[in-house]
Amino acid sequence: MDDTTPPVSAAEVIADFFARSSLLRHPATRARARRVRAHLETYLDTEAERFLTRPERALVDAERQLDPAGAVVRVTGPEALVATLPGFVDRAWLMPAEHDARVQLLVVAEVARWAVARGLVDRHEMACAVLELEARLDDATAWLDGRAGISRSAPPGPRPPVPGP
Repeated sequence: MDDTTPPVSAAEVIADFFARSSLLRHPATRARARRVRAHLETYLDTEAERFLTRPERALVDAERQLDPAGAVVRVTGPEALVATLPGFVDRAWLMPAEHDARVQLLVVAEVARWAVARGLVDRHEMACAVLELEARLDDATAWLDGRAGISRSAPPGPRPPVPGP
């Protein structure tokens, strides 16, 4: 990106992902993904500030004076979005219905991969957040498997995709 190109907001990343991702083509997945998106937007509005820098929090505070809903994603970029995703797959934020929670994990992994693949986020600069996200996705998958009675000694099922190089 050059100096004349406006920065991409987290809102644009989310909108582009939900409009274009091949992951969301199946009708059942698409319906669940809409619920995941609403849940993600709530999470970002209520929890994302703890992951932001002081200047980003100041921008969010100013933006909230104009319109509180969605302020975080309007003024932050893809890096902030990826940095907040590990918290969105903590047990406290996993959706209560198992299939919704599994789609939540797929969507989170795919959003991070999407941002990396499109060059919106540098995987090396965001290595800590990406590694933390991978670990949290593994933990959440294991917890959901345990809750569903799936043995971890059985051959593993498909793992949500994680951001690649």
